[in-house]
Amino acid sequence: MRRRTLQDYNLLVSCPRDRERAAISELLYFIGDLLEDTDLKIHRTPISGLIACKTSLDPFQVIQRLREFAVENPYQFRFAIRFTPMEECVESAIEKIVAATERLLPKIREEESFRVTVRRRHTDLENMDVVKAVASVIPRKVNLDEPDKTVNVEIVGEWTGLAVLDNETNILSIMTMRDDMY
Repeated sequence: MRRRTLQDYNLLVSCPRDRERAAISELLYFIGDLLEDTDLKIHRTPISGLIACKTSLDPFQVIQRLREFAVENPYQFRFAIRFTPMEECVESAIEKIVAATERLLPKIREEESFRVTVRRRHTDLENMDVVKAVASVIPRKVNLDEPDKTVNVEIVGEWTGLAVLDNETNILSIMTMRDDMY
């Protein structure tokens, strides 16, 4: 049997620990049925509470459309509670992460500022080592408080997903959304 890895995915979805099965059912409904992604692939990761998806749709558009649905139906999302897009997936090695960052560099215009955000799970890579390596290949101004773009690095064991985010609306957090409503 072929070992499935995060190398094939473009969307990370968080759920409560040990509730992956229920979250997968929601994902099949939200992305598969509502957004009509007939090629949707969903797999558990080695991390409890984290699911990897491969959507045939643009993951940023998936998040935008799910946000629109969640505004009207926030309590439909009971288990799938945070959606993060990935544009590049590489092995969790500094040189591979840096190479992926270089491929994403055109998404940050010369006049724009940036920050690097790293979330790491099941890895020996250190946050600051990754931040320094990624930032070193981005010849733009750093702004930690209000950047124009965020280079989001999600390390999940052997695999790392990266995306350049315009702002926090590129990530859908149902819990934050509910808090903002009340």
